[in-house]
Amino acid sequence: MHLLPEILLEIRKCSKKLQIYFEEILAENERLRAEIKKLHARINANSTNSSRPPSSSPFVKPKSLRVKTGRRPGGQPGHKGSTLRVLQTPDVVVEHKIDTCSHCGCDISMQAATMKRRQVLDVEITPVVIEHAVMSKTCMACGKTNTAKFPSGVDHYIQYGNTFSAIVVCLAKGNYIPYDRLSEISKDIFGIDVSSGTLVNIVHRCGKSLEGSMEYIKDKLKQAAVVHFDETGNRVKGGNEWLHSAGNEKYTYIKTHARRGSAATDDIGILPEFKGIAIHDFWKSYYNYTLCEHALCNAHILRELNGIRENFAQAWPDKMKKLLVDIKQNVDACGGALSLPETIDYEARYDKILESAEKENSAKGAPKRRGKRGRIAKSKASNLLERMTKYKKDILRFMTDSAISFDNNLAERDIRMSKLQQKISGGFRSDEGSQAFDNIRSYISTATKQGLSMFDSIHAAISGNPLFTNKNP
Repeated sequence: MHLLPEILLEIRKCSKKLQIYFEEILAENERLRAEIKKLHARINANSTNSSRPPSSSPFVKPKSLRVKTGRRPGGQPGHKGSTLRVLQTPDVVVEHKIDTCSHCGCDISMQAATMKRRQVLDVEITPVVIEHAVMSKTCMACGKTNTAKFPSGVDHYIQYGNTFSAIVVCLAKGNYIPYDRLSEISKDIFGIDVSSGTLVNIVHRCGKSLEGSMEYIKDKLKQAAVVHFDETGNRVKGGNEWLHSAGNEKYTYIKTHARRGSAATDDIGILPEFKGIAIHDFWKSYYNYTLCEHALCNAHILRELNGIRENFAQAWPDKMKKLLVDIKQNVDACGGALSLPETIDYEARYDKILESAEKENSAKGAPKRRGKRGRIAKSKASNLLERMTKYKKDILRFMTDSAISFDNNLAERDIRMSKLQQKISGGFRSDEGSQAFDNIRSYISTATKQGLSMFDSIHAAISGNPLFTNKNP
């Protein structure tokens, strides 16, 4: 707070005690102003201007970080549609005959006719009970009784079939239908009465059957050139844990762990051996791994720039945001890495904006120490500025390497379904349930990325032949 010269003159005329008192009031006033500013920034933080997830924000009309491309809304040229098409060989043909003239009542049953056709695509749902009967015969020569074997997987005198179990898993973990509602669906639609507990057991057994697939996916990601990493909070048994993800365009691996940092990633075992390029947000524990290169998510940086502009009224974030978006558009337009002259030009513009940011932050005054001990607290703007200076290479890596994406959205998509599961159920009641979810979601996501049917993939796992193993790569 700046005082007018005439007020300062009056204060100097006061006694020493009053001068000290005024200085303490001014210092306290300055501290409170900084604290209020910090609290306002915290209150105003949401998913568009910080790293907070959308689920934590009150409902407001979202502001997208995307820019207009000039393309019309809807499917773009080359997009594969899902329009109904007439089949040349329908399963059932129902002929609607006419034998009497509607005008005069004459018999026209023997006259030639022309046909108009319309098709209805429908589904038949019929429970089928399959009984397996094994035969026993006694050899007349030696007297030994020979008995045929039941098929693999038919272990009980009555049980649910693979197709029904695969549908249950797809609805429960592919479409997040709660077990109680799934029990009602099974009874009302399939005509099969099944308890919620049985449905849970079916899902858990499917999760356990995918352990081999999880190891296969993990090994593939260790050997990949580029992998996206992320983590998010997870509720297990009423407590807070962390769901970690690693993935690329072909594979997804998610795993829940009690810890968030290096202790978790060491136990999971991908990053310690990974030698490619890791794309992630700026969570410092990722930088503990030096065998790999790093690339930072620019979507996070754009949100932070929005927050500094909105809460601290600084000018440089808009310039930096425009520059990053311009680079992205240029990279998208050329379909790969930029040329060397373009790269040099963009880096120079990047450095120039950081220089202006340094001046803007210096003009606002250096942060003051609170008390006699501890580090001097830095503002959010100073922290971001320092990070963008130190990790410039990792932030701009996407413009020199066509394999690196501008953001870490792939990893965020991989873990988004876990947040949907929590939103519906509130969390997991057991470690077994959490592990089953991680395995099944990793498996389903991997199958989807490779253009495979979720149902067919789950059916293969239920039938004892899961995909993505050394047996079925």
